[in-house]
Amino acid sequence: MKNKAKLLTLISIIFFSVSGGPYGLEDIVASVGPFTTLLLILILPLVWTVPEVMIVAELSSTYPVQGGYYRWVEMGLGKFWGFMEGWWSLLYSLIDLSLYPILFTMYLKILFPEMNSLALYFVELTVIWSCALLNIYGIKPIGYSLTLFKFFILFSFLMFIFIGFSHMSFNFLPIFRSSQHLDSKNFLYGLSLAFWNFIGWDNSSAVLHEVDKPDKIFFKALFITIPIIVFFYFFSILVGTSIDTDWQHWKFGQFSYIANSMNHPLLGILLAIGGMLMCLGIFNSLLLSSTRVFQTMAQDKFLPSFFSRSHKKLFTPHVSILFFAFMYSILVLLSFEKLLIYDVLLYLFAMLLEALALIALRRKNKNARTYFKIPFGSFGMYFIVSIVVIVILFVAGINIVNLDISFSSILLISFLIFGGIPVYYYFKSLIDKNIII
Repeated sequence: MKNKAKLLTLISIIFFSVSGGPYGLEDIVASVGPFTTLLLILILPLVWTVPEVMIVAELSSTYPVQGGYYRWVEMGLGKFWGFMEGWWSLLYSLIDLSLYPILFTMYLKILFPEMNSLALYFVELTVIWSCALLNIYGIKPIGYSLTLFKFFILFSFLMFIFIGFSHMSFNFLPIFRSSQHLDSKNFLYGLSLAFWNFIGWDNSSAVLHEVDKPDKIFFKALFITIPIIVFFYFFSILVGTSIDTDWQHWKFGQFSYIANSMNHPLLGILLAIGGMLMCLGIFNSLLLSSTRVFQTMAQDKFLPSFFSRSHKKLFTPHVSILFFAFMYSILVLLSFEKLLIYDVLLYLFAMLLEALALIALRRKNKNARTYFKIPFGSFGMYFIVSIVVIVILFVAGINIVNLDISFSSILLISFLIFGGIPVYYYFKSLIDKNIII
């Protein structure tokens, strides 16, 4: 395949698969205060991001296959768990992606507050179908657009940090004291939100066959992206909370409001536009990865066969892309904000399978050729996997505690977690009977 993604393009895809910039951190500040927020930004990369990235880096370097995480789990743990990996990942993407056209219009309303609901829905449809069209054209135009979006967002926040330094008092004592009256409920919610801003490092592995020399450059792109995200998270929050100390009332779009309070309305506009580009970037990036997994599952006959079709000239899964675009055109009419807890839970379950798949694949292929391997042999691998498993169990427990326990929520979580089991056995029975749908 021509026009494969290079290192710079891949960094942009991973950046938007995980972050898209400091947008979304405002609610963490409102929940736990600036000091705890800054601590979480520094601690989570050490206890979660680096271990997760090391697992994904070894798997992608050793097994650079299209379908990424879905294929790794299937190869390591078998077809059933491979299907469950795909099931949880697709549901996670379904929930996650539905938020971004809505978030796009919320940033748009900062600039045009008079827009009505019908106009906003038209904008959401425009976002969905323009991203679908770009995805049909392939990974390279997506990569170019994401690279431009990334530089615009990072430039805007560099200006925010640079200008903000001249408006800071550099008296950080109030920030240190901001966690004194922190209650457990707010902390658990803030931790869940912070964790949500550090997940997604495996998403772009689904397009490894569309990357140039994926075994050599994918792990490099992962490790390059980590400090970029942490730097902009930390200093944007440090500067922002030093200027606007009404932390309990921080809200969506706060960075734009802080820029306006510094008498820099143009910067406020740039940050609002950056928020919209963040939504476009994440939507494009996750649509790219989720439709490739969808196509791969269809190729394995665990979904209807027409989803496996690729465009004759562009070689992209155009049927899957159009199907997802249609689904999101409906889903944006619903309120998905309360589903963020389910979003994180599904991702955690999928990541747990990837960690276990690494162990299984190491045992099966002890001498597999690779460009990256978790150091210190088996001890290093088990140590890193243990950290990831402990964090997954801890954060999953926190999210379950935060769930609104009701009959409908129990029904929904049961479907999300266990609904793939009957679906798997239905398609398996068709495969056993050699029936193609």
